Amino acid sequence: MAPPSTFFSVTLHHLAPGATAAGLSYPEEQMPAVTATQLTELLQSLSLIAGSMTIYEPSNPEIRVKTEREILVIRTRYRRLCLVGRESALRGEEHTVARIMAAVSGVEEPIVSIVPERPSERPPVNAPGSSRTYAMPGGVPEWLKLTLLSLLIVTCLGTGVWLLVKPPKGLAPNFKYMPAADSTALLAKAAGEYRTGLQAGDRRLVISADGTLRLAKYGAAQAIAEESVRTIRGAIKDGQPGLATSDPYLIEVRDADTVVLYGQAYKRAAP
Repeated sequence: MAPPSTFFSVTLHHLAPGATAAGLSYPEEQMPAVTATQLTELLQSLSLIAGSMTIYEPSNPEIRVKTEREILVIRTRYRRLCLVGRESALRGEEHTVARIMAAVSGVEEPIVSIVPERPSERPPVNAPGSSRTYAMPGGVPEWLKLTLLSLLIVTCLGTGVWLLVKPPKGLAPNFKYMPAADSTALLAKAAGEYRTGLQAGDRRLVISADGTLRLAKYGAAQAIAEESVRTIRGAIKDGQPGLATSDPYLIEVRDADTVVLYGQAYKRAAP
């Protein structure tokens, strides 16, 4: 330690007189003649302030000590004192008041055993290459999140492959064509004109015995607004007779006067 008669020039930054508190409102205070005992007390007060500080403290309290050789700066870091510029020399060792005073006095610093670091306020982070697994916020382990993410990726890929390779779904109804003779007989029986009504927007179809189908839509005054032509032939679906169009769709023959196409019933027009 420095002799009691040694004086130091000290500056307090963001500190109340006597280093009793820290804050942005405290102006710098110049203390031109501070004894070693007084400096020790100031450092001890700063150490108490450091122990109660958080990472959200806006001020940066420090004590600057001017000696004959240099200017030493003592700050707070991780709730401890830090002798600025000596971090590499004191790596792993605590910057105690005694060590700081030894540095200020210029005497040989005693060998101090390494002090375990105090736990940081920040959450632990996995070191590179570490096999230790930490629980993520919310209590869900990281390995479980990775597993669920992998399953989701595999499911999405599998669904995409299935959609690519699955056979296309046909739009045509499942039916079986009739033999030619039966088809001709059904066409002759069903031949005629059928309507859903006579208003504008109603539909009409005309079945010819030669296998021609004319589809039309009524406009105003029963004028034909749209007409298309298809070929048809006899078919069987679920044991019921019908006429398969070239689309192919099936016209269901309900009875002698009713056929159904696209779910819509057409009635035979009066002769």
